[in-house]
Amino acid sequence: MFVRPLCIVLLCLIQGWISLFAAQACAAAIENPELARPKVALVLSGGGARGFSHVGVIKVLEELGVKVDIVTGTSMGAMVGGGYASGYSVEQMQDIILGVDWTEMFALRPDRSDLNWRRRQDDFKGLGSGEMGLSDNGVLFPDSVVPAQHLEIFLRSITKHVSSVTDLSELSIPFAALATDLDSGYPVVMQKDVTLADAMRSSMSVPGAFSPFPYKGRVLVDGGLAQNLPVEQAKAMGADIIIAVNAGTPLGKSKDIQSVAGVMGQVVGILTERNVDYSKSLLTERDILITTDLEGFGAGDFDKAEAIIKAGEKSARAYEKELRRLAVPRKQYLAWNENRMASVKPPAARSITSVKVEGLQTVNPAGVIKSAGLNLEEPVTEEQIAEASARIWAMDDFTLVPYEIEPGPNGTQTLIWRPQEKPWGYNTIRVGGKVSTDFNQEHSFDFLLAHTMGWLNSWGGEWRNEAQIGKDSYFSTSLYQPLGEASPIFVMPEIRFESQRYDWYNGSSHAEATMKNSSLEGSVSLGIEFGKSSVLTAGLGYISAQSKVSVGHINGYESMDDTAAFAELTWRYDTLDNINFPSKGFYLDVEARRYTHMANSADTQVSDYYVETLLPWDWGDGWISLLSAKAGSSTIPGRYPLGGLFNMSGAYYGRYSGSDMFLGRMMLMKRLNQTDLFGFPLYVGGGFEMGRVQEDVLPDYLSDKDLGVWKKAFSAYVAADSLFGPVYLALGNTTDGDSALYFFWGRPLQ
Repeated sequence: MFVRPLCIVLLCLIQGWISLFAAQACAAAIENPELARPKVALVLSGGGARGFSHVGVIKVLEELGVKVDIVTGTSMGAMVGGGYASGYSVEQMQDIILGVDWTEMFALRPDRSDLNWRRRQDDFKGLGSGEMGLSDNGVLFPDSVVPAQHLEIFLRSITKHVSSVTDLSELSIPFAALATDLDSGYPVVMQKDVTLADAMRSSMSVPGAFSPFPYKGRVLVDGGLAQNLPVEQAKAMGADIIIAVNAGTPLGKSKDIQSVAGVMGQVVGILTERNVDYSKSLLTERDILITTDLEGFGAGDFDKAEAIIKAGEKSARAYEKELRRLAVPRKQYLAWNENRMASVKPPAARSITSVKVEGLQTVNPAGVIKSAGLNLEEPVTEEQIAEASARIWAMDDFTLVPYEIEPGPNGTQTLIWRPQEKPWGYNTIRVGGKVSTDFNQEHSFDFLLAHTMGWLNSWGGEWRNEAQIGKDSYFSTSLYQPLGEASPIFVMPEIRFESQRYDWYNGSSHAEATMKNSSLEGSVSLGIEFGKSSVLTAGLGYISAQSKVSVGHINGYESMDDTAAFAELTWRYDTLDNINFPSKGFYLDVEARRYTHMANSADTQVSDYYVETLLPWDWGDGWISLLSAKAGSSTIPGRYPLGGLFNMSGAYYGRYSGSDMFLGRMMLMKRLNQTDLFGFPLYVGGGFEMGRVQEDVLPDYLSDKDLGVWKKAFSAYVAADSLFGPVYLALGNTTDGDSALYFFWGRPLQ
């Protein structure tokens, strides 16, 4: 009989407790609105340059006062999302993106000013920057098309204000980036025990484009392969409501896919879209999915960043009604946003007391430290460390030069570089060459194969073999041996064989015979490097040379043979920014040789010399002028041929050949900034050339009657600085009435 009244009493007590707790919770919510507000996550997808649209979306969120509690991102979404989570404003992110030279970001090698003099000289030979490794397992190829060092330096630069943070949940907004494990294909969350720069870098490692990122024994690639729209990770971080922004590239139509690259891109797109569909299925009615309208923009349109950002802003404004319900009071938002941006401050210079280089198997660490060139007697900034990393990378020994800073004793710090040695090794092959035709009688080519075996010893000895066939053929083998660790002084023994053919016109409009010159020489030089741009050598050698008629007949002449010992001096100075289309810098090449005795010369001693110089001048607005000249004197007949594009344009190659030569050029070109050829810079230009040759080695009665007279030529051209070297379509005309239309691939300014 007491059960029913007891139950009624218990129910009343429970109801009272519930009312009391509800009142307390309501009071707490009024006192602290954050307890009642749901956690909002911003989820940003990958998409290459299309991911710039995320900045436009964030701009709308800021205008509406939407407070973001969590950020997750993949690939370009990781870069933009990480920047926002670390404290950047929309204006700052936009300025960073628009201020980047994306052409340099995707450059295939370091800036030319950072290269050593040997690699700069390779440019004049027409050698490509790509290389293949030779090993016991056969031929090995690089694991990426674009080196990741420029990206590495850029990401460290923009994240320097949070470089000491290794738990990304402690950023102004908790953040996580997504990468993909190359072994398993599973997503890897980059948040704990990682810097923001490394999290971005791993998430942006597009397979085949950038090299994979090593992390805790794993090899990571672009997160888009596993989770391009990381909704699942946002939920795992406690998100109640998600704003997901998808900037991925839609799948193409099979009828429009007409290349291997197109097929590969479509396959990657299929994999990405499938995981994006799964991420979309996790969204609820409370969540907001913004698919940015980027019609006409591709993943590679980095030069259209401003328009893509505006397109993202426009897309987000279509969702203003849904987004407004997530806004907080303006005063509250401004206070939060000001606190979020407070972390973006230049970090103080670091007191680095020691530098270490770890993980090297082949390259000498002492050379790495010397190339870095850091002055530890003064505090070191992040910019100085990044510049030092760039100098180390320019040694051409590493694929990537990451670094870490660890605490040392008594408040000091230790800088640790962990350069990644080339996985294809230091026994490499590179190729180069050029092709020319005047669509009439002149069709020529040169194909060059260069074999380099680097790091023969701890001092950095390098053995180089080169073989070229074609219009001018040669073979050389040389050893570059520094005399000490990272020493600027070196010795270089070399053996070289050359074979050259040239036509003998004798004043006629058609060749009457073809001459062939060949020489075999050996030498040993002692050199000293003055920085990276200048080198001086002095050497001794011996040469055996022959000149003979190979086609046709010349009355009274069969062949000429000679041998001699010689001493030589060379000096090269090269600060050109671009070897094909330079806009600044200077180039000077001086070679002088003194022979002790030549059997076919009346003089007991004979001298040779060669001088070449090039001076570009940038007038602004894409206008560039070039002044260049070359002159030489040789003991070999016909050593210097003139004819061909920019070498007496309009005349056949070798139309004027002699032992003495002078040629001067004046050129003016204009870069067409709005007109590219398949994405490569396009130029138009014209030039004037004046020169002459003389023959002082052959007897007077064999000298071409057309020699010794100053000749003039004019040219006009359109050219592209392509991935595979410069390409020209040009028209040339000489004052002798010769004219030609040229197609030229390679470097014609020789």
